[in-house]
Amino acid sequence: MSASLRIGFALEHSLGHTTHARNLQAALAQDLFVQPELIELPYHNTPGAWARLPGVRSNWSLRASLGAFLGLRGQSFDALFFHTQVTALLASGMLKKTPGLISLDATPLQYDRLGAHYGHTPGNSRLEVLKARLNQRAFLAARGLLTWSQWAKDSLICDYGVPGDKIFVIPPGVDIAAWDSARALRKPRAVDAPLNVLFVGGDFIRKGGDTLLAAFDLLPEPVRRAAHLHLVTQATELAPTANITVHNGVTPNSERLRTLFAEADIFVFPTRADCLPQAVLEAMAASLPVITTPVAAIPEAVIENETGKLVPVGDEKALALALEHLLTDQSLRLRLGSTARQEALARYDAAKNYPQILARLKGLAPLTPAGRGDKKVFPLIPPAGRGMGGR
Repeated sequence: MSASLRIGFALEHSLGHTTHARNLQAALAQDLFVQPELIELPYHNTPGAWARLPGVRSNWSLRASLGAFLGLRGQSFDALFFHTQVTALLASGMLKKTPGLISLDATPLQYDRLGAHYGHTPGNSRLEVLKARLNQRAFLAARGLLTWSQWAKDSLICDYGVPGDKIFVIPPGVDIAAWDSARALRKPRAVDAPLNVLFVGGDFIRKGGDTLLAAFDLLPEPVRRAAHLHLVTQATELAPTANITVHNGVTPNSERLRTLFAEADIFVFPTRADCLPQAVLEAMAASLPVITTPVAAIPEAVIENETGKLVPVGDEKALALALEHLLTDQSLRLRLGSTARQEALARYDAAKNYPQILARLKGLAPLTPAGRGDKKVFPLIPPAGRGMGGR
C-alpha cells in the first residue's frame, strides 16, 4: 500500500463552521495521500458523558477543547489541524510534539467585540486572562495559522503577537459546480414577473431580517409591487404576505436552497454581526449582487459598486435606497452580479481553497510518515489567486 499521512482533525460544528467542515471532508475524500482521523465537535449535544459534567456542559470553549484533547491524545499523527481555535486551547503540548495548523474565522477578542449579537458575554476577568493565555500559547505552538480573512490575520498580529509570516489567508470555499447546476435549471422569467429578493439567515434578528422588512416597507409602492421578498430563516413567527414568502426548514447546501439562490435577482443580508458569512459567498457564486453591511471581513468580499452595496448596520432608510437602486437599474444589477461571480471564482472556489489547506498540512509533515519506514514526498499546490497566500 502506498504511503499516506495520518492527520488528526478537530472540527468545530456550529453555525457556518458546519458547512466549512463538510467542505473540508469532501476535499479529504478526494485526497489519496491523507488518512484523516476526524474529531467532530457539535455545539449542541456534544457527545460523551464528560460533556455533560457541571462546569463543562455550559462552557463551549471547555467542551470543544477538552473534546479535541480526549479524541486526539495517545495517537501518533504526522500533522494536526484544529478548526476553530476553541478546539486548540488544550493542544499546545500536542502542537509542540506534532506540527499542526490552527484555522479560524475570527480571533477570540474579535468574537468578544461581536459577542452581544450572538448571546455571548465574556466571563470573569480571571477566566478571560486564562483563555487569552491558552489561546496565545496554542497560536505560538502551532506551525502555522490559517485565517478566513485579512481582518482575522490582522488581529492575530496586533492582539496576540503572532508573526505575520506564519499566518496564511485561505477563505472558506463554495462548491461552485453545485451552484452552477442550480443556475442551469433556472426557469425563464415571465415579462411581468416580479424580481426576487433573497434573504438567508437562520438567526433572523442578528442577520438583520427585521431591518430588511422595515426597508422593504419603505420602498415606493410601484417598486415594492415589482419585487418579491423570499426569507429563508428559522424564525417561525413571520407571516407571509402577497409579496413576501417565508421559507422555514431549508438546510445548508440543500437543493431547495440552491434553487432559491438560482431564482433570485438580488441578495440582501443586512447583518449586525458576522465574520465572513457563507451565505454571502454563495450569493456571489450564484451571480447575485449583494447588499450587506461593512461588518468584520465582509468588505473584503463585497466591494462597494463592484460586487454589491454596503449600508450601515440597522439603517433601514439606507437599505431601502440601495434596494430600490438595484431593483430599478437592470444594467447595474447585472454588472454587480457578474463581478461578484468573477470574484467568487477567483477567491472562494472550494475546489481550489480546500486543497490549499491540505497542501499546507502536507508541507508540515515529515518525509517519513509516522510509524512507518517508507518515504514519500507530498506535493504542495502553489497559491492560487488573491488572498490565497500570506498577505
